[in-house]
Order: sequence, then C-alpha cells, then structure tokens
Amino acid sequence: MIHLVKVADVLAANVGVRAPATIDTNDKTAMNYWAYRLNVSPQNLAAAIEKVGPAVTAVRQHLKT
Repeated sequence: MIHLVKVADVLAANVGVRAPATIDTNDKTAMNYWAYRLNVSPQNLAAAIEKVGPAVTAVRQHLKT
C-alpha cells in the first residue's frame, strides 16, 4: 500500500541539509563555501563579516547594498 505525504512535511523533516545560519570565520572551508555562494571573494566576505557580524542574512543584506 502506498502512503502519500505532503511535500512540505518531507522538506520540514529534512533539516540536516540546511546551511548554518552563521558563517564560521575560523573554518577556511566554510569561508570559501559562503564566498562562492554569495559570489564574492573571501576577502570581501571577511570584510562584510567584520562590519555586520557572521549571520548569513546580515552578510547577504550588507553585500546587496
């Protein structure tokens, strides 16, 4: 018997694949990942983090301006 579930329920249960809400400035791999994701150089990412902190949303918003 097939059991149907809502897509939203499946996505909500799969929390293990979400990126962290903050950028770990001590982890070079994390810095390179977020620099790639935000389409900036690691140096520009570090400067943005220095100004607004390591929260991804704050960094993303800062880089848009």
